[in-house]
Amino acid sequence: MVRSIRALSITLTVASTVGCSSLLLPSQAKAHHESPTQITSAKYTYNPQLVRLYTYECTKKLREVKGDTADKASQICQCSISQMQQQHSQVQAIQIFTKAQASIKNDPKAMPPELSPYFTPCISTSG
Repeated sequence: MVRSIRALSITLTVASTVGCSSLLLPSQAKAHHESPTQITSAKYTYNPQLVRLYTYECTKKLREVKGDTADKASQICQCSISQMQQQHSQVQAIQIFTKAQASIKNDPKAMPPELSPYFTPCISTSG
């Protein structure tokens, strides 16, 4: 029960962070439920629902802010969450999302500095 409450809390935090923090990643994560497969090789495993929500919201935001195609945005978002999973536990990632949400209030279209390290390698390799 505590885990399900924690997972719900995490999901809500990520949803508000990704939605409000302008993760600057496009697409509608149309059926990108494949993102958990990319994550299986990650050092840390996150709740698949959290990953799907992150990827969906991130993709949506990138498309809105940067005008990327759905596929390109989804690819960048999946890459960014994979980058994070190589370095941080789910609890640490939630803390990062929470800080990012607080930092984007001044500029909703800007990349939160807390998330930049995870997007930079993904954006540079996506072309």
